[in-house]
Amino acid sequence: MMKVAGAKITLEQSLFARMADELAFQSWAKTKDGQKNRNRPKSILQALTSDHDDENEAFTTPEDFKEAWERIVRSSHAE
Repeated sequence: MMKVAGAKITLEQSLFARMADELAFQSWAKTKDGQKNRNRPKSILQALTSDHDDENEAFTTPEDFKEAWERIVRSSHAE
């Protein structure tokens, strides 16, 4: 049933991840970093349900890799 719906995790897992995110946020909000909106905790739920992995990217052709490399280089020089 999960495959049909396209879900990566169960409802129970998503509820637990959401609870952990809320607890982490509430704890963080009471810190100095939270007051200055720095170092916000990353969402567990988002990590479990995200379609895109921020750290890893795969390419099927060398041209795809070159295009991505150029995009990264251009964005780093723009900053």
